[in-house]
Amino acid sequence: MSARQKTKKGQIYIGVLISLGLFMILSQAVITLVFAAYDLLTFSRARITARHVAQEQIEEIRNVPFDDVGTQGGIPSGIFPQSNEVLRNGLSYTVRTTVVYIDDPFDGQTPIDLLPTDYKRVRVDVSWGGLAASNGATITLITDISPAGVESVTGGGTLSILVFDALGAPVPQATVTIVSSDVSPAVNLIAQTNDNGLVFLPGALACSGCYEVSITKSGFSSDKTYSTAEIANPTNPHATVIVGELTELLFSIDRTSTVNFVTQNYDAGSFTPLANQELLIQGNKTLGTNAFDEPVYKYEDTITTDANGSATLEGVEWGVYEITLPSEVDRNIAVATPLLPFTVDPNTTPTAQIGLAANNNPGLTVIITDSADAPIPLATAVLSNGVDYEETLETGESTEADFGQVYFTDIVPADYTLTLTATGYLDDIRTVTISGHTTETVILNQP
Repeated sequence: MSARQKTKKGQIYIGVLISLGLFMILSQAVITLVFAAYDLLTFSRARITARHVAQEQIEEIRNVPFDDVGTQGGIPSGIFPQSNEVLRNGLSYTVRTTVVYIDDPFDGQTPIDLLPTDYKRVRVDVSWGGLAASNGATITLITDISPAGVESVTGGGTLSILVFDALGAPVPQATVTIVSSDVSPAVNLIAQTNDNGLVFLPGALACSGCYEVSITKSGFSSDKTYSTAEIANPTNPHATVIVGELTELLFSIDRTSTVNFVTQNYDAGSFTPLANQELLIQGNKTLGTNAFDEPVYKYEDTITTDANGSATLEGVEWGVYEITLPSEVDRNIAVATPLLPFTVDPNTTPTAQIGLAANNNPGLTVIITDSADAPIPLATAVLSNGVDYEETLETGESTEADFGQVYFTDIVPADYTLTLTATGYLDDIRTVTISGHTTETVILNQP
């Protein structure tokens, strides 16, 4: 075969390869368009069916007596389930029905309006699964239904529930669960807060301390009311509803955090991992007091670090937390970063480094901060008794467990002179009395 023939044959092969490549690209585009069109068509059909299901539910509700318009276990109570499944065209549709009383401002509102149950507002939400799932694009229909005559609810009050976050901003779409078996019919209602973080329920049957309310939201902390069987003197007891009165409940939730703990053995400013160390973690939020008038804390637990001296606590609510050691542990918390007690903000991942020292002899922890309570790194601390003892230590930097702190150990109980110096700050000289484990906090001022 001549060179010319070989060249021609090679060009043919190249042309075939290019043609195959273009064909594959076009085929992929056509297939993608076909599938996209099929998905769109399937979703549109499912959405149309969902609208029909919602309309059927609305029409069914409109055609029952006014007193029956409500949900089973809801406020107001009625004959319709809060949630049910409907099978249409091979797809399962979830129908969620919500009925609430509306207090129309035309004739005044609670507490001026003694009958705040002017009419009922019905909301029907329909969602579906399958290949063309709604994925949040639910069908929602709303209608108002008025009584034939003047509104009247015997023995009813209004329950107002406000949910806000750590900064006081409203929390929308939080799940509010209200349960009461002390009223008839019993209440077992699941509702969602509106954009203002509010659930407003006129027409709640009157009772004393019988409405158990809990607040949840995915990725958030939780809050609830408590009975006296759970806590002798709860701060937030089960709700009481009085005829013609407004009962207001406040709850606070926010995004949870993940806290990492690191335990280290502290020896004259050097650190090594300390494995299998128990830590007692206690939050500052209380739920009330027990029968002995002692505080009941919302969070109180024990964690144990692993072989590397590390532990992780997930789902931590924002707040202030204290770390202590079990009484049987023969150690002291010498230093800690951040300073104890430490603050956990919502939706954060802080790390608490805990430096522990042997508890054989008295020791002195010195915390050195500026006027804004910020720890000062690389400050020098000199402890002396003026006779036969003098030791100099330097505070650590922000990445270390002894950030802005030093720890003197193996000290004889007595009075000592403590001298503190740091670049850019005035010196501080003071007398400290050491007996057992002592902590001294010093604020250095700038010139």
